[in-house]
Amino acid sequence: MAMEDNPTTLSDRELRDFFRRLFPDGFAGEDVVKQVAPEGWNNSPLFACFHASPEQVLAECVSRHRRHQKLIALRLQSSGKEPESAPSPEPTMADVMADWEDRPVNITDELTAIVGACLWDIFSDNHKVVAGDGRAVDIGSFRGASAFLAECLRDSKQLDDGAEYQFYLGTIWFSERADCTPVYRMIFRRLNLVGANWEYDFPQLHLVDVSQLSEFLEKPEAPYSASEAFAKDHEERQQKAELEKARGDLQEANIEARREAMDEPPPSTVRAYRQIYGHDPKGWPPICGLENSLLPP
Repeated sequence: MAMEDNPTTLSDRELRDFFRRLFPDGFAGEDVVKQVAPEGWNNSPLFACFHASPEQVLAECVSRHRRHQKLIALRLQSSGKEPESAPSPEPTMADVMADWEDRPVNITDELTAIVGACLWDIFSDNHKVVAGDGRAVDIGSFRGASAFLAECLRDSKQLDDGAEYQFYLGTIWFSERADCTPVYRMIFRRLNLVGANWEYDFPQLHLVDVSQLSEFLEKPEAPYSASEAFAKDHEERQQKAELEKARGDLQEANIEARREAMDEPPPSTVRAYRQIYGHDPKGWPPICGLENSLLPP
């Protein structure tokens, strides 16, 4: 979260004022409903996020089951073991209906959850929102961003003290059920109206070297041994070489992921941004700093 004395980010008080300006009537106010579900909540495609049909639930269960079976097969293959002769059967409609429950509609809770998740996608996940004066609108990352959004709801009395919303990981929970572009578009429209902008960050994998932490945790009382010191030095050199190779492989994987992204439709956040701002956000296309590496071979 932003610090009060950091001149490059909004202060905590300014952050809360910023979100009050964005959503004066809350994440699920009538103004939000009109923008994201003008045909009515029950008729909106977003309705399926919380009220999926049995057919949709079955499709999701089968998809998860197949991904799980594929991972098992890959794990067995990598370990040199024979694949399972009789893999577990796929879920059936009977399995779905055994746990089926037609839950009551609660537009306030449901829309608040979706809007909060979309806000997490835009303000967190390594992306950056910039206020009109150039300062970062930094609400924290990952779990911190989720907690901040929930606190905004509590501060504005839009969330009871006993209620809980988890916006962590954003719309990953809704991605198979509905296109959240209308919600992103609504958020970007409001950001644009207050003079704010958004910068996209392409997701990348990173390696963390914990060798220094391991050395710090070692007990220093043991007497010095030349042979042990030599063995330790050899092991550290080998580990360092392996780490550098892994970093190189990971860098290649990240570059390849960027190449593949150029051949796919842009994320829904980027599409929604284009529709409001009229151009791509900073950071898209994802070639910044890697132009030479991304050139076709």
